[in-house]
Formats: sequence, structure tokens, C-alpha cells
Amino acid sequence: MEQITIEAPCKINLSLDIVGKLPNGYHEMDMVMQTVSLYDTLTLSLHPGKPQITMSCTVESGAALACDETNIAVRCARAFFEKNGIPLSGSLHIDLVKRIPMMAGLGGGSADGAGVLAGLDLLTGAGCSLEQLESIGLAIGADIPFCLRGGTQRAQGIGEDFSLLPPMPDCPIVIIKPRFGISTKAAFARCDTAPYTHADVQKMIAALSTGKTEAIAGAMQNVFEELCSEQEKQQLHDCRQLLLQNGALGALLSGSGSALFGLFDSPQRALRCTDLLQNHPLLEGAFLCRPVSTGAFSF
Repeated sequence: MEQITIEAPCKINLSLDIVGKLPNGYHEMDMVMQTVSLYDTLTLSLHPGKPQITMSCTVESGAALACDETNIAVRCARAFFEKNGIPLSGSLHIDLVKRIPMMAGLGGGSADGAGVLAGLDLLTGAGCSLEQLESIGLAIGADIPFCLRGGTQRAQGIGEDFSLLPPMPDCPIVIIKPRFGISTKAAFARCDTAPYTHADVQKMIAALSTGKTEAIAGAMQNVFEELCSEQEKQQLHDCRQLLLQNGALGALLSGSGSALFGLFDSPQRALRCTDLLQNHPLLEGAFLCRPVSTGAFSF
């Protein structure tokens, strides 16, 4: 048996703008994205026997997750072998320990897909470049290329056109997951019919160049906050106040939500906030993390 374990980090959106809708139905984006130290763990094992891909999963929140052909991790594994022309000689098993909350806007499924692609490249010795793996992943999920690459990036197009930005300072970040999810598909559908104010992505880029957490917190914007339903807006407001009242310099919805994150300038405040909110009745959980400079792919 051959085996490899990959730690796949999630992402947050420091700034998110929807530029418009493309003829192919996808949306053109302009985002500042950051990987953070909240990880799913994927162990990939190749066994002798019948060629097949199987998957098992432990979800720390206790939620259910399909471990079949609909799962992004399985789809990425199959695409890896097909696109590289590598026959699956034996059985591949994917074991996932899922810590990244689901339906949260944190790219958890994309992180898993990225982890599978990066892991299989190492396990099989295929020697793919980052760009080759990104191309495979993009056909399955728009956030997979960033989850492979990681760091502090401006992502344009549908999320695959990257520009490296000054790194985010090593500040504490508290992520909270409310007790409801938001459908990404429904959120994008609303942006096609409802008016919204575009995010000033250049403002965030300028803030990152200062290297100051306070400047970054003051420049955070996400158009999806305007595109939530009225009920979601109220719930998100209540959850955001939990972060701000406990010392966050600023708090923002990540992706299409429903997770929010707060930036802190004090490790002690961030730890205290996490401890206070861990079992809050409005939340599924609270997670203390920091920015990381890579994604699932090892350069």
C-alpha cells in the first residue's frame, strides 16, 4: 500500500466583487483571497485490487456528507487520472477528516478537491505543474485553483486569473459559522436580478501594502452581504456583532456565506473571543486561525 496525507487549508475573502455575468453563465469576479490555518485532512491510499475510487469521511460537526461520485474529492481524483492518462491500477481510497464548516463560503469542498489533486500528484509521481493541476480543478470548481495555490492573491475571471499581493500580516483570525447555511447557487442567482454596490478591490490592495491589520479590517467588503435575504441579513448582523463586541477590528462574510470572520490585533482577545463563542446558541462553532502562505500544493 502507498499512502500520503495532505492538509488542505480553507479560504476567506478579504474583498469580493461580482463584475458581471459571462455568456457561458459563469460570473466574472474580482476578489482578494487568503488561505488560513483551518484545515481538512485527506489521506490517500493506493491498494492492490479492483480499479475503483472509494471514500470515507469523518465530519467533526457531526453533519452528513456524501462520499460518492457527487463529492468534489472523488470527482477530482477521477479527473486527475483521466486528464493525465494514468490508468488506475488498483483501488484508491480517500479518507477525509472534515473540520472546515460546510455551506459556509470557506471553500471547504474546493480545499478537499485541491488536496486530492496535490496528493495524487505526489503519490503517483506524475510531476504536474501547479498550472496543470489548476486546469484540472477549474473544470470542477472555480475555487479549486486558489485552494491549490493559496497565500494572498487577487483572483479575477471566474477565479482562476491570479495576481500575487503583499502578504497579509500574521494576525489572529476568528471564524464563526452560524447555525444556517447559504446556497451559493441561490446567492449568485440573486445578483442577476437585485442591485448591489460594487466592492472597492483596489482599496483592499492598498490596505495590504501597508502591512497593517487595522487598515485591512477597514477595507473589507463583500457584495454578497447585500444579496442575502432579509432574514439572512438580520442573522448575519447578530453574528457579526458577536465578533465586534469581543474585540474584532472588523468582521466580514466570507464568500457567499454563511461564515463570518473577524480580524484581531491581539492574540489574547482572539483566544478569549473564540472561547466565549465556541458554544454560543447562534453558532455551530468558532475557530481561531491565522493567515498561511500556501494552499494544498507543495511548490
